[in-house]
Amino acid sequence: ITQYRCHPAISAIANDLFYEGNLLNGISEIERSPLLEWLPTLCFYNVKGLEQIERDNSFHNVAEAAFTLKLIQSLIASGIASPMIGVITLYKSQMYKLCHLLSAVDFDHPNIKSVQVSTVDAFQGAEKEIIILSCVRTRQVGFIDSEKRMNVALTRGRRHLLIVGNLVCLRKNRLWGRVIQHCEGSENGLQHASQCEPHLNKLLKDYFEKQAEEKRSKKTEKEKSKDKSHSQKDII
Repeated sequence: ITQYRCHPAISAIANDLFYEGNLLNGISEIERSPLLEWLPTLCFYNVKGLEQIERDNSFHNVAEAAFTLKLIQSLIASGIASPMIGVITLYKSQMYKLCHLLSAVDFDHPNIKSVQVSTVDAFQGAEKEIIILSCVRTRQVGFIDSEKRMNVALTRGRRHLLIVGNLVCLRKNRLWGRVIQHCEGSENGLQHASQCEPHLNKLLKDYFEKQAEEKRSKKTEKEKSKDKSHSQKDII
């Protein structure tokens, strides 16, 4: 089988876990070069959160949702168009949590609301340049190690696969342990959310300051042109 979607480092995971090494790449690393200098092709972001269960037996994780939102904001602030970003989660409750955060966020960018957030099943057949995968679970893996679901979730990203999860919990699982090994073997492929948050915060601070500066200069220009038209009227 030849795949033409993912960067070879991303397809290597599925090749190892599900295809017994029989998956070939019809695409090169150069054709799937990173969209941003600071963004790894493959990365596991370790978030120390807690899974919480809802009445409908679906799980969510507030810390993962907050970090995922910060990642999305940082990508958009760095110039990434929102249709390039997809967020996959294995639980409906986490999907609702993320959708709520995206709709409520005070982020002066209308496009943030058009970032696709879906469960794995809804993402089947789809692809995005950047996929953020929120794993949610912190106590036990549950059904997130269903091979079919994992295969779909791990192979939707063309250039970047960013996994947000709990390292200690997922490492205990056979399949997820191997996913994490792949991330560790990739450049900057294992990061702790608490360590990379200062960088994301600085990106956002610079972005907000630039936005505020642009607003101020627009206001000044408006006032100048107003004054100009008034003085012209006086001459007439």
